Amino acid sequence: MSISSKSAETHSTVLNFLSGGGEMGERIRSFDWAATSLGPISTWPQSLLTSVSIMLHSTFPMFIWWGEEMIQFYNDAYRPSLGNEGKHPSALGQKGGDCWQEIWPVIKPMIDEVIQGKSTWNENQLIPIYRNGKLEDVYWTFGYSPIYKEGGTVGGVLVVCTETTDAVVNLKKIEEDENKLRFSIEAAELATWDYDPATNKFQGNNLLKEWFGLVPLEEIDLSLALAVITDTDRPLVVKAIEAALEHTSGGNYNVEYTIVHPVSKKARIVKAKGRAWFNEKKIAYRFNGILQDVTEEVSSRMAYEESQDQIRFASDRLQLALDAGEIGYYEWAIENDEMHCNSLYKKIFGFSDAHDPTYKEFTSQIFPKDLSVRNNAVQRAILVGGVYNAEYRVRHPNDELRWVKSFGKAIYDEKGKPVKLIGMILDITEHKQFAEELSRQVRERTAELKQTNSDLLQFAHVASHDLKEPVRKVKIFSGRIRDEFKKELPVKGHIYLEKIQHSTDRMLSMIEGVLMYSTLSNLTQVMEKVDLNQVIGNIQKDLEILIEEKQGMIQMDKLPVIHGVPVLMYQLFYNLINNALKFSKSNVPSRITITYEQEKISSVWYDRITLSDNGIGFSNDQVDRMFDAFIRLNSKDKYEGTGLGLALCKKIVDRHNGNIFASGEKDSGAVFTILLPLKKIKS
Repeated sequence: MSISSKSAETHSTVLNFLSGGGEMGERIRSFDWAATSLGPISTWPQSLLTSVSIMLHSTFPMFIWWGEEMIQFYNDAYRPSLGNEGKHPSALGQKGGDCWQEIWPVIKPMIDEVIQGKSTWNENQLIPIYRNGKLEDVYWTFGYSPIYKEGGTVGGVLVVCTETTDAVVNLKKIEEDENKLRFSIEAAELATWDYDPATNKFQGNNLLKEWFGLVPLEEIDLSLALAVITDTDRPLVVKAIEAALEHTSGGNYNVEYTIVHPVSKKARIVKAKGRAWFNEKKIAYRFNGILQDVTEEVSSRMAYEESQDQIRFASDRLQLALDAGEIGYYEWAIENDEMHCNSLYKKIFGFSDAHDPTYKEFTSQIFPKDLSVRNNAVQRAILVGGVYNAEYRVRHPNDELRWVKSFGKAIYDEKGKPVKLIGMILDITEHKQFAEELSRQVRERTAELKQTNSDLLQFAHVASHDLKEPVRKVKIFSGRIRDEFKKELPVKGHIYLEKIQHSTDRMLSMIEGVLMYSTLSNLTQVMEKVDLNQVIGNIQKDLEILIEEKQGMIQMDKLPVIHGVPVLMYQLFYNLINNALKFSKSNVPSRITITYEQEKISSVWYDRITLSDNGIGFSNDQVDRMFDAFIRLNSKDKYEGTGLGLALCKKIVDRHNGNIFASGEKDSGAVFTILLPLKKIKS
């Protein structure tokens, strides 16, 4: 047999050895291996032929690198990992370094270890490869094993692998979903539990353990959790758990209850939702779910229910008040002209309860002369907002006119458009009649009182004027007796005459006071500018001797120029300063302080003048009567006076539309405050 015939026979035998193997078997057999460093198939070593044969007939993805250039082989099971537009079919017979340029720095060190006789194993290893027209992240689980040649040296590397990209991606997605779920649970502040009915143990997240005051153990006995539930709710929860663990219930669990933290004693209302899972024997093997803190929600719901009760109660009370007060109530929808009212509203307008009058029918009952009053009030309320208030007359079908008082308010929508008018109405006919009668009686009584007061003042004036003459004669003739019969009179006679003289002086002083007091209201002096600084200066000159006797001193601020009656302003401050000197303490120099400031009271500005002293003072319980006529707070034997000084002061201040009030303390001086309006006062 020739050499060529023997070579052909060998090649045929080798091809038979590599028969089958699907598409990749055909490609390997038809490949031009003579163009590679491996040479024709007939020259391959038996170890390579055997390895390639095993690879081709395996349904598990396999790959072979052979020789120093790492010439490549792979089977049909491996081919999908190379992609549709990737390295297949060019990878067959290609050098490893040329084929896997993008990952060669990663896999070459592992190949080198295998050439040294070491096997490797990697699971879910990320090795990006170029396929499907792009570089893709691909995960592999693979093992590299050495392929020994006949001489015992390593001739190549067998790769047994499977692509796990889908599994890894799905696993990552599951982990991502779990993380999202965990985040959602944490963000929603939900507590979770997982209960094992067989062991009576459950696991919970940190929030659940925090709420229940449980130690952070991995598994917890159910009884510890139940102990935290209030005594009232615990039987309800136990019953709900038992029902959920019954297969016939469908495993659903939904219950709301209250827990109390064992340490802080803080109560928390929680809503539990869960489900039990059953095996083929209809026995629950797992029970899990979530807990939500609904304390605020329940509190809000209870508050809302309470508010609704209060609204209903308020509505009932309003209706009771409307009925008791005989008040009519109405609502008028402006746009569609719908009118709703109670029966009393209809009655006030003269309609029967069975009839439902329109808004126009109601307004047609208003007395024509009063219609504009009512309409203007309503229009103002609609245009500018606020409450309207109007009184007008309503004509009943029997032509009787009844007075009514109507008040209400316009309601606006979110755009500021008036949509409704609500209000109430009250029949005030009897009130009007009573007010008119009362007004008539007041006018009559006022006229009578004015006449009586005028008569009394005239009598006081005449009486005081007529009394002056006989009192003056008593004073004159008692003085003559004292002077002409001075030597003949005994000592007691002189004493008695002095008492008569003193009494007549007091009598004249009282008569002058009565005359001044009785004529003060009838003074017709015109208000003019009065410089109070000059007034006080003139008073100091007139009281010069008394001030010297009392070692007195007057300290004052710069006082204003006011509008008033000069003679009355003089009399006012004269009486106050004279009283301060008169009621000073013995052996203590008299000190009088006058201060001034402006003060705003109820949107009106006043001149505020305060006069204070260091005299004997008075008790505050005497203030209420000290401005009354003829009232004396001190002994008339020790302190002279008529009891009219402060009454005159009060009347003078009233004449100027002002106010005067006093305060003091026994043995600590007195304070008199005068308030005079800033604006000009007409007489």
